[in-house]
Amino acid sequence: MGGGRSLGARALLALISAGTMSRGDLGERLGLSAATTTRTVRPLIEAGFVVEQPPVEVDGPGRPTRLLAVAPNSATVAGIKLTDDRLYAVLTDPLGEVLIGDSVPLTQTDAGSVTALIASVVAQLAERSGRRPDAIGISLGAAVIGRRTVVVASFLGWRDVPLAAMVTEATGLPCVAANDVRAFAHAEAWFGAGRGKDPFAMVTLGAGIGCGIVVAGEVVSGAQGAAGSVGHLPVDPSGPSCEIGHPGCARALASTSGILRAAAERLGCEAQELSLDLLLSSDMRRNNGVDDVLRRAALAVGRVVGTLVAYVDPELVVVSGEGVVVVETYREVFEKEVGGLRHWAAAPVPVLLRPFEFDEWARGAAALALEQWTVVAGNR
Repeated sequence: MGGGRSLGARALLALISAGTMSRGDLGERLGLSAATTTRTVRPLIEAGFVVEQPPVEVDGPGRPTRLLAVAPNSATVAGIKLTDDRLYAVLTDPLGEVLIGDSVPLTQTDAGSVTALIASVVAQLAERSGRRPDAIGISLGAAVIGRRTVVVASFLGWRDVPLAAMVTEATGLPCVAANDVRAFAHAEAWFGAGRGKDPFAMVTLGAGIGCGIVVAGEVVSGAQGAAGSVGHLPVDPSGPSCEIGHPGCARALASTSGILRAAAERLGCEAQELSLDLLLSSDMRRNNGVDDVLRRAALAVGRVVGTLVAYVDPELVVVSGEGVVVVETYREVFEKEVGGLRHWAAAPVPVLLRPFEFDEWARGAAALALEQWTVVAGNR
């Protein structure tokens, strides 16, 4: 968790990701002596960024331990999630608690209009909450280089858009941008089931199929910002093709649009007439064609997760997103596929199927902003 950051920034990041730590544990985490740890923490406490919690009694001899934590009111950050037709926004505190949120239609998708809308929504949330954000994080389903530039976002018609710089210019606030799945994984590693798990992996199911991998507290981005792009991995050569012609890829079989399209063909209707909830109703699942589509989707997700486990050997995998309901319903199919891909000598890796609320995408973006805040706060 170094990466050229100051000791203060590294200390704040360590406390955010762990929740609470003793001075000794913090020093060990950062590789610092007791004296250097004290010198690093003291100005953070004086600035109100870190608080000492009441003493905790320890077993055996020795003084009670005083744990350190990031102060809940020390910062406010904004998280923005962009889709093809809507903008979702939240303000959170440094503990990941959502303070206020909103969503608005995205009627104009050129970069300038989206930037102006982000600035407007953030200003409105700040006014309504009485808390001005210290930084902004933006997540979207795209490859992003250096947390600054959107390389390609086909659903918005963007290529090489310096989004973070544009939003900073419009708001005067530090801004970072990242792929939405990696941002979601970031938040889950800090505030959710992934806390303390290393490595940790997240797979998301929805408009696409995505993957975020966290190693030693850092989200893996890759050389071109495309790490975790598992959506077009081939999982069933006999399966349908996705919208860009890849036969039997994960996206074709297990994305929401892929499932609805395949089910519509079986039912002889339009995909727009269907929804995941409708397909998962007991009446619909009695239809052999629909049942087959849903089973193949769960199997495809199992194949992606099983392959991921074989490559990464994570301590935990979380599967989430709107499509997780399909995997929950066909859990046996999913688990059989994951287990079948496990190395014969390897222990099973826990896989958590996690319920999903859409504003969690924006909460993931807020985690990016929080990391940016530590850079500024840690240098004071």
